[in-house]
Amino acid sequence: MTILKEIKETLKNLYGSSYEVGTQIGSWALTKPNLLQTMLLPPNAYPQDKMVEIKKLLDEYCSGINEEIQGFADTVGVSVDQVIFYAMTYLERGCSLMAALPDKTENGHTLLARNYDFNDSMEEMCFAYTEIKGKYRHIGSTLNLFGRCDGMNEHGLAACKASNGLPVGNFEGGQKAGVTGFSFWIVIRSILENCKNVKEAISWTMNAPIGYNISLMVADKDNHIALLQCMDGHKAYRILEAKSAETYLSATNHTILEEIKPYEKMVIDSSVVRNNAITEFFQDNDKVSKSALKQLLSLSYPNGLCCHYYEEFFGTLRSMIFDVTEQTIEMTFGSPQANHWQLFSVKPLEEKELSVLLPQEKASADFYKINR
Repeated sequence: MTILKEIKETLKNLYGSSYEVGTQIGSWALTKPNLLQTMLLPPNAYPQDKMVEIKKLLDEYCSGINEEIQGFADTVGVSVDQVIFYAMTYLERGCSLMAALPDKTENGHTLLARNYDFNDSMEEMCFAYTEIKGKYRHIGSTLNLFGRCDGMNEHGLAACKASNGLPVGNFEGGQKAGVTGFSFWIVIRSILENCKNVKEAISWTMNAPIGYNISLMVADKDNHIALLQCMDGHKAYRILEAKSAETYLSATNHTILEEIKPYEKMVIDSSVVRNNAITEFFQDNDKVSKSALKQLLSLSYPNGLCCHYYEEFFGTLRSMIFDVTEQTIEMTFGSPQANHWQLFSVKPLEEKELSVLLPQEKASADFYKINR
């Protein structure tokens, strides 16, 4: 019998100037002391020279976020150098993605879909609408309070990510970054706040310093989809448009683009199995529907993409279908096998806490087998 763990997902609205949004995040964090504790470092723990460098980079590539963090710090009563977001974002040396053009979809819309797989205890489990003066309005999943993991903005640009290989980061078990640069949550957030379409998103990502080994999938309402992959600072991308011979893109947790493959150190077998499931799905269906995508996202691995290995940092925390043509996101919080689908658009949310069920299972040993 499968054990169901119950957790909470928060829906929030964030408005105003960057500083004002930071105070709102701080007020919310004060109501969740366990969460707040994980977001702070002891005083003087983070070197000041690194703090100066990351603040400078953020001002250039994600302007406003330093003011937001200052508002947070002032509200919770700490200095900004205690906010762990800086240490986690500045990197020094499980997911499944797919997107399809109108010619490949049953409703004639450009669609992007994804499962996000990780561990619930390392996420704040918050989905937010954000409206900051001078930035594009967007909805998406927050990460480390100030970052974004996925989302869609007011122009119909959708963005999400997967890791290439083992996750890169300044945390226990994380792979050391091959180059100095941002983690993925700054990439996603800055794209949502500052880019109108796929070409702008790819341009931003190619120019920005990125330390995370990321697969970035983006789609826009002008019927462009793109996959960008970064491995130890090496970047490449593929953009498809309405007239392209190819009609879909996919990625899981290994490199797909030939230009990046030489830099890959290892491939986990389960990543290959999941990407094969996606490509077979598209090859077997002349036109794909949202209901068929839901089925693929909901089927248990290896036949589908859903995983319940939360204690092993590979449990489905979100399943999402972005319809960028009609600018909506249909999604489940937690496993789609245990939670219902909900529809969102880029507008203020009904603020509340949702109960989310996570079936607890163990992966087989073959799941972590190294393919090469």
